[in-house]
Amino acid sequence: DDDKGNDSGSAYIFLRSGTSWSQQAKLTASDGAAYDNFGISVSISGDYAIVGAVGDDGKGSAYVFKRDGTTWSQQQKLTASDGANGDRFGYSVSINGDYAIAGAWGDDDNGSSSGSAYVFKRDGTSWSQQAKLTASDGAADDAFGYSVSISGDYAIVGAFYDDVNVMVDSGSAYIFKRGG
Repeated sequence: DDDKGNDSGSAYIFLRSGTSWSQQAKLTASDGAAYDNFGISVSISGDYAIVGAVGDDGKGSAYVFKRDGTTWSQQQKLTASDGANGDRFGYSVSINGDYAIAGAWGDDDNGSSSGSAYVFKRDGTSWSQQAKLTASDGAADDAFGYSVSISGDYAIVGAFYDDVNVMVDSGSAYIFKRGG
């Protein structure tokens, strides 16, 4: 979508009534700009939605929206505490209850594009970064964070290009459990 410039992006909320679906809202970033790719990833849980914007400021971001009746409004923009150009933060996102996760498969902590994922927790109307997840055996070009999901005390993170058992780019997924 080009409402805020070429490939700025948008996301749409649909509401089911019986067997019919109708558009309830069109979401865009308050600071949207060309090539943000807002909407590359989306997730919804209850009254909250999260939308990834992998191209935002070269590092990527994710936006949390809250529903009040039939109105959706931006609650907060999430970014990585240590974000760098090319991290691709927000390429994958998931939200469940008071927790959200965003993948950054271009992060370089364990080598170029080894990847990471960031967990955020909601306290009232504020979201703050709670953890940065990386693979215990992470290596360059694993793309850890290519896909993410969170539910309750568990998060799962995909590493699309991980080399497992001498199989090049066979991929893997890592499960994390929250303690405390």
